[in-house]
Amino acid sequence: MRFLSLLLILVGSAFAQEVLAYPKVYWENSYKVWLIVAVVIYLVVAIPALYFMLKYRYKAGVHEEGEHIEGNTALEVVWTVIPIIIVLFLATYSFANFVKQRNAPENAMELKVVGFMWGWEFEYPNGKKVYAFFNPQNYTAPEEQKAYIPAGKPVKVILTSRDVIHSFFVLPAMVTEDAVPGRLTHLWFQINKPGEYYVLCREFCGTWHSHMFAVLKVVPEAEFNAWLSAGSSQQQTTQQ
Repeated sequence: MRFLSLLLILVGSAFAQEVLAYPKVYWENSYKVWLIVAVVIYLVVAIPALYFMLKYRYKAGVHEEGEHIEGNTALEVVWTVIPIIIVLFLATYSFANFVKQRNAPENAMELKVVGFMWGWEFEYPNGKKVYAFFNPQNYTAPEEQKAYIPAGKPVKVILTSRDVIHSFFVLPAMVTEDAVPGRLTHLWFQINKPGEYYVLCREFCGTWHSHMFAVLKVVPEAEFNAWLSAGSSQQQTTQQ
């Protein structure tokens, strides 16, 4: 019971942090819990093993005979039941985190994203579009090529591709999904702190793959709504 109580305390402390982006925090929490459990199990096994190895090591000229032990039912029950409980805990906890990572919250804003060689097309619910692609003459993306996102609001991305397979990787949220021609895939993310962040292509797609990026400009929701409504009937485009 003490071991399980310790696990619950550690799980709770893993969530006690300032969250920059989702679903990154779910993967981090799962990793921390698995790492802690692995280290605890290693110590439980390794420390007694080292102790007995030193205590009962071979000594020249000393002959020792241990008593014959038939078995211990209680001990066998303990080392069977406790591992089962640990495995069930890890499985359910990890699956719960995976479900939260995979499924967007109900209030998520839907954003359509199309990958192309070598850039991204963002389409917002009101039809406004932003095209983000690499300009070899200017490594700093102009404002019209920045995809605005409201801070603290979940965004569900519907992905596809015009040509080859790309991978839409939201760097601060540590989440990625393939954009496949002729198919719709999806992911979601939420960035809580205003600022500028990057979306990269994580699937080798051609000559300029390494320059295929977009800038996410995360702003307060009021500022985002103002930007979204400004010129919403026009598509914002730039020439490469």
